[in-house]
Amino acid sequence: MKVEVTKTPSKKGKERKSLIIPIVYLILGLILAFKSNEATKLLFWIIGLFVIVYGLKNLYLYWKNKDVLQYKRINLTIAVASIIIGVLLMILANALEIGLRYVLGFFLIYFGVSRLLTAITLNDYMNVESLSNIFLIIMGIFSIFISNAIFVIVGWLLIINAVILFWDYIK
Repeated sequence: MKVEVTKTPSKKGKERKSLIIPIVYLILGLILAFKSNEATKLLFWIIGLFVIVYGLKNLYLYWKNKDVLQYKRINLTIAVASIIIGVLLMILANALEIGLRYVLGFFLIYFGVSRLLTAITLNDYMNVESLSNIFLIIMGIFSIFISNAIFVIVGWLLIINAVILFWDYIK
């Protein structure tokens, strides 16, 4: 038995790529680079909303199956706890955003300082790694006082990626 492999005819010219992905990257990048604090608060609001919906679904399951023994108290407890946690996430979004910035900032500062002190102790501080440690310390300070550093970096990376995809689209 002989098997023939046939190739599908290739399209002449370039395949048209979509502009949707670069536009989405650009929008997300701009939001994260310039409005990362608001994006973090919005994220906590969205998570809170999902938790509330989950709680409402469990409350519905409780009322629908309240005569069944296994649903008697479990779904009601999960429903009430989920609704309360969701509401708290939404109410405390500002505090959670600030707390996240501080935790991230102090972690970056600690990590940068400890690595820099280790390099100084080993008398190996005149290299590029020391510059990266100083950069970590600066990003930690930036994160504490100005904006969430990680989200800003991710935002700029998304912007750069969007520009590269736009350039690829134009070529």
